[in-house]
Amino acid sequence: MRALAATSSNALSQTENARCHTNWRTRRALGGVSMSALPIAVLGGSVAGLMTALSIARTGAQVELVERDALTAQRSEPASGNDGVERWWRKGAPQARHTHALAALGRRTLRERAPDVWQALIDAGAIEMPFGAQLQSAIAVPRCADPELSGLSVRRSLVEDVLKPIVLAERTIRVRDQTSVTGLLMRSADIPVVEGVTTSQGDLRAALTIDALGRGSSFAKWLQAAGVHPPEETVEGCGLAYFTRWYRIVQRPSVRLDAGFSAGGYALSSGCIVCPADNGYASITLMVPQADKALHAFTEPAAFTAAARSHVGIAPWLAPGVMDALSGVLRWPLCENRYRPMLVEGRPRVLGAIAVGDALCITNPTYTRGMSLAMRYAFAIADLLQRDGLEDAHRFAVEADALAQDLVRPWHDDSAAQDRVRTALWAGEPVPPTQSDAISLQQIAMASRHDEVVWQALARRSGMLDAPEAIFRQTEVLERVRSILERVQPSLPAGPSRGDLLRVLQQHRSVDFAHPLA
Repeated sequence: MRALAATSSNALSQTENARCHTNWRTRRALGGVSMSALPIAVLGGSVAGLMTALSIARTGAQVELVERDALTAQRSEPASGNDGVERWWRKGAPQARHTHALAALGRRTLRERAPDVWQALIDAGAIEMPFGAQLQSAIAVPRCADPELSGLSVRRSLVEDVLKPIVLAERTIRVRDQTSVTGLLMRSADIPVVEGVTTSQGDLRAALTIDALGRGSSFAKWLQAAGVHPPEETVEGCGLAYFTRWYRIVQRPSVRLDAGFSAGGYALSSGCIVCPADNGYASITLMVPQADKALHAFTEPAAFTAAARSHVGIAPWLAPGVMDALSGVLRWPLCENRYRPMLVEGRPRVLGAIAVGDALCITNPTYTRGMSLAMRYAFAIADLLQRDGLEDAHRFAVEADALAQDLVRPWHDDSAAQDRVRTALWAGEPVPPTQSDAISLQQIAMASRHDEVVWQALARRSGMLDAPEAIFRQTEVLERVRSILERVQPSLPAGPSRGDLLRVLQQHRSVDFAHPLA
């Protein structure tokens, strides 16, 4: 959730767009993906499904996109700044109601691999936002000269609305909307093979079936129904309960974005961030410990506003005349880090199927990783198909898993590790141990407030431009951190204590708290 609104983008040049389209035409001329006459089935039409379908189709492959909701019947032009917030909320994707953004990795992926999508997002009102920018009335001044350190401030609904007409116009994509997937078509073998899916509109046979059905995917259940035991998932709670409210910016304050491309951060036992988005929208998200049920009552707007205002960096956004509230307070009581592996001890449980997006991996949404990781992995799978095809299904399964282990899994593991530390700190418990001489990520974060070199390295990590472990191999950065630790005493986070938040609830207690679940 490090999103924020402000400066106009440096739009990609027409030359870059032309070069990318020429590349797609060249790939098609070379024959695209070599495989059977069967299409590739992509299940699910959210961001991950749309991007996966698009990236694979642009290799020349035939793609069937299956989506439960209406795609072709929906308005194709992007959601405008005058839409009601209910317009954004797609059934089956409760997380879409909360803050989203595109990290620096996602920005780089779109600019390099799908510049037409990037430009369409900019044209629709998405905002290219420098990390750590100083906001002024109409511009955002970058904190450093690193040209890659920007993300995209945008609602998830706008990303989907921009992608839909692009996908629908792609000649090698056939959309089966208003169609529910009900099961799998399986072939018995030493390693069982998924040969497609059963749907509410009939069977769909496919050369490859891609699960883009999100965090609630039933793929594992369908495998079990077919007699296949799916790999064990890795699941670990983020330790957070979420409360989000949407606003329309009237007059943006002149403030520093001190949390990537959002404002705010963590306090003693809670957190709060403001994330400006596209077309003058913004969200405020309040986070409290998931295990502390006494703090799960911030759905009353007055209590939510008072609690948010008490966090560092939030008050300027809630000053009179700055923003108008558009929604009630939306509650998301539990978020998880989840990873669904494809192999068990190096052996696929099934062939002919892979997962992408949230069906593959979920991380703490405050780190704004989901859409960017989904896009990066989608293009990696498209490249794998373009290079190797599907003739060797076992090899494809192993290499697709290797890509996930390299590109996706490290960010899941990092998310879970960060959440363990924060959960312990909020509970007043010892943090998980590290090597006695090792510098921790928390120490790097503290030092980044005093050193621009450290800040830039940490920002590149936060934007997923550099691998999670890369910062711990940067000698200059580590030396600077050690120097700062020797002369600067760590301090407790500013902001409200648990007692402060309980007093806010007591002051604003009402007879009936509505709890609109996310």
